[in-house]
Amino acid sequence: MKIAKILSVTVLATGLGLAGVFAGPNTTQAEAKSTLKTFPKSFRHNWYESAGKRGNAMKITAKKAAMRYDNNSDFGHFQLHARKLPLRKIKTKYKWTWIYAKKHHGTIHIALWDHTVNLPLEGNYRVKTKTYKHRKIKVLQNVSGGQVNSSYYTTKKLAAHFNK
Repeated sequence: MKIAKILSVTVLATGLGLAGVFAGPNTTQAEAKSTLKTFPKSFRHNWYESAGKRGNAMKITAKKAAMRYDNNSDFGHFQLHARKLPLRKIKTKYKWTWIYAKKHHGTIHIALWDHTVNLPLEGNYRVKTKTYKHRKIKVLQNVSGGQVNSSYYTTKKLAAHFNK
């Protein structure tokens, strides 16, 4: 009887040990090691919040973003740079026009490279689709805490219609 118990415990321990070896570590939830090198293709567009010449607007290309805010008529131009995560104190030289973007809970977080000042249009953005006159249109939404703070549209006419 003792030999049977010892043998079953040995087989059980060996089976669990081999299962742990073959299963390996769980890498499905691995965090990113750096920020984005380019903006996603769905973000690359001209985005307008209002129809006027001085409304908030964003022009996003693969590695550049131009932002107009606070009723200015000129765009501020920023360059996207990759950066290692986690974000720590900056040891390299940088320009004040550098920004970074990282994925954050289904959104893209856009911020200045240096955290001593805030970018007026800094935040978490996502692209959604909306139906307008039986057609699907893309909408860039500034989101925080599950709420949409502002919405940007691909044309000034759409922005004027939705942001009255």
